[in-house]
Amino acid sequence: MGEAERVGWRGMPQLVWAVAGMWLHPAIWPADSMAERRRRVAALAVVVTAAGWLTAHAVLELTGAVPRGLAHSWRLTMCDTLTFVGFLLAVPVPRLRSVVRLGLLAVRRIALPVGIGAGVVFVVHRDFAVPAVVKLAVVAAWWLALTMVAGQAIRTVADVDLTTVAVPSPRRLRLGLWTTAAGLAGSGLTLLTASGNLTGVLAGATILTLAATVNGTVHDLTDLRPT
Repeated sequence: MGEAERVGWRGMPQLVWAVAGMWLHPAIWPADSMAERRRRVAALAVVVTAAGWLTAHAVLELTGAVPRGLAHSWRLTMCDTLTFVGFLLAVPVPRLRSVVRLGLLAVRRIALPVGIGAGVVFVVHRDFAVPAVVKLAVVAAWWLALTMVAGQAIRTVADVDLTTVAVPSPRRLRLGLWTTAAGLAGSGLTLLTASGNLTGVLAGATILTLAATVNGTVHDLTDLRPT
């Protein structure tokens, strides 16, 4: 009998909450080594970095929830920089013998979204009028390309194994996660304080939740030992 059948419909909310909690804490999943736990956490760092950046910039550029000029303000630029630096610290580094193979894999996986993005840039910089429906399609294609690149980055980090990459050391990983959390928290607070409607508030709260998730993962790594 499956767990869902055992708890019944009354217990489904609690079961869903437990499953979500497990997904948000990959460091506590059974593993043969702490290196494997750190690899999983690195994959989570890619997920939350992508989700936070896409959420913030979608709200900034596609809605009127916050002032449009905030997208290029020093505050958000600093927050994005912190988040990206933390991301770089947290991701695994390809081993020398695997650099070419992983590089070719990454190129294959992002070729399509990069092509879409290049097409968008070409259209945007042409000196001719385009119908409103074409403008809408161009914007949709741009965000589709960004989302696809993020998805392929997540997929690539999740697929690699310890024979092809060197996972960050515990100290470097913690520093990367804390830096990522600080950048996301800054972005979330900026959106919350500058928001003029519910959309901006929800986006800011979502990004703050991502920051809290990253911070919680740091504590998971600190508390756990290899199984």
